[in-house]
Amino acid sequence: MGVLGPSSPRTGRREPVVVEAFHRGLDVFRPLATAYADLLAWERREDMVRPWVAVLVLGVMAAWSLGLLVYRRRGRTVLVAEVVIATAAILATPLADGMAAVTSGQFTLPTVWAAGSVAGAAVVAGARGGLVAAGVIAAADLVEIAGRPTQGTVHNIVILVLLGGLIGLAVDLARSGLEREEQVLLERERLRERERIARVVHDGVLQSLAFIHRRGAELGGEADELATIAADQERALRRFVSGAGAPGGSVVDLHGVEGAEVDLRLAVTAHERPGVTVAVPGDPLLVDPPVARELDAALTAVLDNVARHAGEGARAWVLLEGDAAGVELTVRDDGVGADLVELSGAAGRGRMGVSSSIRGRVEDLGGSATWTTRPGAGCTVRIIVPRTSEDRP
Repeated sequence: MGVLGPSSPRTGRREPVVVEAFHRGLDVFRPLATAYADLLAWERREDMVRPWVAVLVLGVMAAWSLGLLVYRRRGRTVLVAEVVIATAAILATPLADGMAAVTSGQFTLPTVWAAGSVAGAAVVAGARGGLVAAGVIAAADLVEIAGRPTQGTVHNIVILVLLGGLIGLAVDLARSGLEREEQVLLERERLRERERIARVVHDGVLQSLAFIHRRGAELGGEADELATIAADQERALRRFVSGAGAPGGSVVDLHGVEGAEVDLRLAVTAHERPGVTVAVPGDPLLVDPPVARELDAALTAVLDNVARHAGEGARAWVLLEGDAAGVELTVRDDGVGADLVELSGAAGRGRMGVSSSIRGRVEDLGGSATWTTRPGAGCTVRIIVPRTSEDRP
């Protein structure tokens, strides 16, 4: 129901396709309902007390129905006018047919045409508008029979309330879906613009800062202080262009809605810095927020282990991949490596980085974490998790 539609000629703004479909259906319904009311009135014309009243009422209904085929806009003024016409037509029934015919269960002059005014109000103003219109028509029905409702009257009122409420609910859901889709498209456009800026910055400013950092470190002395400043600015700028510089350091929400999926690339690229190279897919990699938070924390722990245990000057490479089944995060370093048996027994010696910060987080997500290492050959950590919390086994 949230499918994007063109700008509506009836409202002047973009409406869901289902709303435009309702309008088109009502454009057909009104003339047909008028013809049906004319037929019923013609069959009982000889029994009417004031036939001219019926002619006047049915003429107004016909003019309105045909006029809306030409006048395309559907605002609140139009829906109020239509409800007023339906109400007046119902209240005019005793004048045309006589009170005796009304109390005997005679149809009202507009018959089902009045239901179209309720549906029209629901399409324009949602569930609230549909229910209000149904209440007004129901009140007119009760007044028309002098407050003595028959079983048929009660039946018609129930149908009107259901008609206005359900059509209005469908329209409300369609409009909220359309609003959400437009918000998603806007956020995706902002993300593409951020990526474009990030590429420009990466090819220019970041490369310059990285060069200043390396060259300053080589020269030493006062240049070393300049190298440190350049490195700090490079890290800050990388976090900013990746989107990880959001308030509170939270993972940026791609949809702009609390609880919506987030782009995991933003969290991963925020870890890029001198000594850590990150490669991510070209397209957004959307995961549930809990998955993004836990993977971000696990990656932080892995890179912390590289900094602590891989040895001075060790570099790390982070590769993010994903498909419909899940997400794979691989971290490789060229450090001193370790004995895999010793690594597996680290938890027993009170070192919880591997068992808790990394493997524990990953297994809680329903995924797996494996280590490949040997002395002098660096270490590779491979993490695989499902993309959504519901996919966990």
